[in-house]
Amino acid sequence: MNLEFTVPPNLTFEQAIELTHDVLSANPSNDLLKTVVQSLIATPNGSRGFFVVFLTEDFPQADSPGLLEALRSNPEAISDLLTKNLAMPTAMALTHRRNGHEDLAASSDLTRSRTDRLIQQLNLPEIRNHMAELHDTITEKRTNSWSTFLDRWGYDDEQRTAIGNVIKTVLAALPS
Repeated sequence: MNLEFTVPPNLTFEQAIELTHDVLSANPSNDLLKTVVQSLIATPNGSRGFFVVFLTEDFPQADSPGLLEALRSNPEAISDLLTKNLAMPTAMALTHRRNGHEDLAASSDLTRSRTDRLIQQLNLPEIRNHMAELHDTITEKRTNSWSTFLDRWGYDDEQRTAIGNVIKTVLAALPS
């Protein structure tokens, strides 16, 4: 079977979600997967759309060398997103549990766990830097782009503490 996927110019977030789902569902070769993922993560919409799908659904390519190589090709962009994708489901799991929605909390926990695993697999210095900066923002109450991120989402002290604890655990587990 000859699979072809094209990343359109001016890719929208919605197109990125659809394309990511189509590509990952097709179980393409490592080379094709690498090429498409590199094209997706070259844009902000593509990166966001890719992670929305990849971190919330099950795909056999999760450990694909082509996928990991593609993600390593844009470390700065993915590091920011992976740090946020570790923080946000951590905070949301707490919110869902407060509201008695254990099923939604479990879904958030799964997204956080998948993000953690991907961070461990990639083990990029840029990811370490972003996570350390967010952790320091929380623990030292710094004002910077991470405090803006935390404020924008309205995370309370308990959520911020949970995010800080998860980051500390993930950082400690990263291979040297």
